[in-house]
Amino acid sequence: MYSGPAGVLFVEYKYVPSLPKKATTNIRHSLSELQFQWLERMKVSANAALIIGVEDTCIILVDDFSANICKTRYIEEKQSRKEAANFIYQTTHRNLP
Repeated sequence: MYSGPAGVLFVEYKYVPSLPKKATTNIRHSLSELQFQWLERMKVSANAALIIGVEDTCIILVDDFSANICKTRYIEEKQSRKEAANFIYQTTHRNLP
């Protein structure tokens, strides 16, 4: 959980060692049903995100935590660690210097 002047952000992190070989294969992560329910509950009153990391990049989901992420989507939407850190900062410190 991250907190700042602009609000709170709850993040669930999942790491996958490598991308699937086929472009259409979904990435398998270990988000449990209880973790999914917690993210859904948190997003009602705070910001919530699921960050799925592969190697040195990640994808950030902020609304549909049950979405299947295939290799192609991951490659199109992936972000660097620095971009993920900036997302966290902007979410918790919006409009501040």
